[in-house]
Amino acid sequence: MTTPSINDTPVIVGCGFLGKYLAKLLCNSHKIPLCIIQSRQSYDHLSSEGFDTRLFDLDDVGKPLGFQLENREIYYLAPPSRTDLCDHRMDYFLSLCALNPPKKIVYISTSGVYGDCQGEWVDETRPMAPISQRATRRVYAENALTRFCNRQPTDYLILRVGGIYGPERLPVQRLRDITVICPDEAPYSNRIHVADLAHVCQIAMNSQYRNDVFNVADGHATTMTDFYYKLADFSGQPRPPCVPMSQASEKLSAGMLSFIRESRRLSIRKLQTQLKVSIQFPDLTSGLKNCFNK
Repeated sequence: MTTPSINDTPVIVGCGFLGKYLAKLLCNSHKIPLCIIQSRQSYDHLSSEGFDTRLFDLDDVGKPLGFQLENREIYYLAPPSRTDLCDHRMDYFLSLCALNPPKKIVYISTSGVYGDCQGEWVDETRPMAPISQRATRRVYAENALTRFCNRQPTDYLILRVGGIYGPERLPVQRLRDITVICPDEAPYSNRIHVADLAHVCQIAMNSQYRNDVFNVADGHATTMTDFYYKLADFSGQPRPPCVPMSQASEKLSAGMLSFIRESRRLSIRKLQTQLKVSIQFPDLTSGLKNCFNK
């Protein structure tokens, strides 16, 4: 049996919740990834499960990389730091890539880059108009990546993703502490099961498409209220109380307020027609059934 060369080994930068699903998927396809992680706890966890894992701090500018990037497939899943409106982690990573340009970078961005679309259906032609700081950092990262790839022999695909959920990322404990907007006023939001997103990442990397953007969601936009109501129903807990939008600033947490200021429905037509993606969990009910094994 031929031993794969180092260039055949994909790299997952920021191998957390999504990265672990992706790593397992790649292993099942006989492409054993190199998993790059920033925290010692995550490193120990991934290493204990047999993944080839390296500790590397993207905030430690100037630190030697210790592995090759040239002509490799890179899944960049690392979030920006929360210090300002830039993404210095992306800047630093791309400076390392400049020395040995990768073959292709699949970048996980956010649908938040579109800002508030007042409930309209949004495709990839919609201009970016972020209103939150976290989305502004993602716009910065997208622009940095596209500029880099325009100068280097490196292809990219940007995936603008809705909210990610899965068996290990369900805010069940929050149900007793939160308040939501009443259903008739709740703004639209979008979600994707982590297993579906990992599959999309792999398809995007293996596709012929380059230097492009794809929306990623389950295709059935709902609301945050619907998400928490269904989560309560599946977990056997009472539904959280709701308030009208007029009382939101008084009753909702700052984090929840930041999300309800935006409303959009992500079109995944391009994802389905060009990348030929078939979503395994096309709505919250099927996705949560999987999470609770019901």
